[in-house]
Amino acid sequence: MWKVWLITIPLILAMICAAVCVALWKNMSSYWAAETSAAQYVLDHTPISKLESYQVFTASGVEDVFKGTDTFNHAWYAFYIPTEGTCYSIEANKLVTQKQIADQMSKLHIHTQQCTIGYVTDQSAKFLHPTDDVVFEIHGTMKGKSTFVYLDAVTGRVLGKPTTID
Repeated sequence: MWKVWLITIPLILAMICAAVCVALWKNMSSYWAAETSAAQYVLDHTPISKLESYQVFTASGVEDVFKGTDTFNHAWYAFYIPTEGTCYSIEANKLVTQKQIADQMSKLHIHTQQCTIGYVTDQSAKFLHPTDDVVFEIHGTMKGKSTFVYLDAVTGRVLGKPTTID
């Protein structure tokens, strides 16, 4: 009898473990479905052949931002806009450098906490007017207050006035 229990108990535990793994896999795979679809669209419709990073930009609606390289190892940014079902791309060497961003922020006396790149849709372009529709959203502090400012990603000029949140 003890041989039956010795075989049955590990078998039951293995089945329970397998069921938990399948349930977790189904849950996680559906969680990343939108991002996976966006990544595949970017790979199919831009020069990017290898993805390196991913972030979300929310200043002009939710968009997926990917950084990657093409077959010649040139860096690119791609912006997938789910509401439009399309994407836009720009070569990274056309954008201002992190040093230029830091210089602009020091002129404004803003201590940078986060810098996010994004594509400005037609609706938001009415207010910001960037050169190639690509901006850096800078979140930082100025005089101890949380501050947001937008920079034209191509020219480095400040778009509008910094917005301070009390």
